[in-house]
Amino acid sequence: MTNPNLPSTRDLRSLFCERFACPLSEFDERAFKKCLYLHARIIAPVLRWIKSDCFERDLLFAHYFGNAKDWQEATTEIADLCYQDHIQPRFARYALRLRISGQKANELAVILFQPANPIQTLENKPEAVRQAGGIHP
Repeated sequence: MTNPNLPSTRDLRSLFCERFACPLSEFDERAFKKCLYLHARIIAPVLRWIKSDCFERDLLFAHYFGNAKDWQEATTEIADLCYQDHIQPRFARYALRLRISGQKANELAVILFQPANPIQTLENKPEAVRQAGGIHP
């Protein structure tokens, strides 16, 4: 019997697919869409049709994000994506926000990795993250 207060040993991909009833093979695409800013979600199909690699960085993020085994690993992936956007800024990604939202990705990770006892999650987060409400790009 598993203890509901212990963190999950499953990755974010399997938790996501279980929660949203989709096959593992659809995770990258579905997580990508779920984490996009709303306006980006609306125009992404057109942009991808015009330039197929337009969201390559975001799709790669979704793949690695799915491998996270806990909230800390997920936030590391989010921080890496934000870092890449700062060292290689692109107008469409940075100014127009045609990209994945770090905040939406963080909220998704919190939901999927939430233990049975939510107080436990807050106790394990660093003070700055608790005050900020998560990692924001």
